[in-house]
Amino acid sequence: MPRFSIIVPVYNVQNYLAACVKSVAEQAGERDWECILVDDGSTDMSGTMCDAFAAEIPGMQVVHRKNGGLAAARNTGLKHAQGEWVLFLDSDDAMAPGLLAALRTELAAHPEYDWFIGKHLEWQPDGSLTEHAGLHLVPGMFDSSDYAARLKALYGAGHWSVWKYCIRRSFLAESGVRFLPDCVWAEDWPFDLELLIKCERLYFLDVVFTHYRVGRQGSLLTDAKNLPKRFKGLAAAQRRLAKLSASGAVDAETYAVMENAAADVFWPQARTASVKDAAIRKACLPYIQQLRPLYACGTEVKTRRDWRAFQKLMQTFGPKFTLWAASRR
Repeated sequence: MPRFSIIVPVYNVQNYLAACVKSVAEQAGERDWECILVDDGSTDMSGTMCDAFAAEIPGMQVVHRKNGGLAAARNTGLKHAQGEWVLFLDSDDAMAPGLLAALRTELAAHPEYDWFIGKHLEWQPDGSLTEHAGLHLVPGMFDSSDYAARLKALYGAGHWSVWKYCIRRSFLAESGVRFLPDCVWAEDWPFDLELLIKCERLYFLDVVFTHYRVGRQGSLLTDAKNLPKRFKGLAAAQRRLAKLSASGAVDAETYAVMENAAADVFWPQARTASVKDAAIRKACLPYIQQLRPLYACGTEVKTRRDWRAFQKLMQTFGPKFTLWAASRR
């Protein structure tokens, strides 16, 4: 059994995939890992490249599947994983040099923990690497029975980024938590919220896991035409959280914390949806309306007067008028 299973969803990234694979193949130390390239129905040369890498690099393997999105691809990777520990890596990013060597030491030193969280550097278009100024990781253990405290510690250090996690595979299997296939954007945060229910002990590492590529054109984060997909994903995640609450899997206090976390994801996107293109606004509306339970929630929305005003407009006049009015500015 390999020590690490590295799951890499792949979809139409022919210009970036080689750098990603190279960052894994050149990790220092013993070859105690498997890297599972999940080709999610790519229509460019990505699938062919995956086959070539798997044929040439020991430990590299490929799974081809019909396109189903990042969440479904990650779940496919988990089904094939055999390692003791699971790491996730996006195919347009790179694994930080020396990561696996650092993890071998840290995991051995803290065997009682199942979930380790690290750091990342932002990989700028000019090739430079910079730190994310808005995150603050405090190295060491964090044990708490308070769900809100655990969430605050996790999000303060890393937001919702599974490519900064190292998770014991047996713990993940026993938890039953998987990525939501219907969540087609920001797939990490509902996974985080649900897994955090199952884990009261976190360990934070002062170790860079990933070089995260920023500003890639055509991604869900850079193309305004993808805004409806963002809200579709948010609506799917909100339905899942509501189902957990209705089934009694989480108590009212925990669900309130989850709703605030979901709203903190929702409000920046709602502001972004105030575009001049009426067709894009119209496409977003059905999903934004489904997210009405979040209109009264959120913590970050309270930190700025203009955001509070936007929230008040949403609550009073609804999203159609609010997005139109905000788009006029």
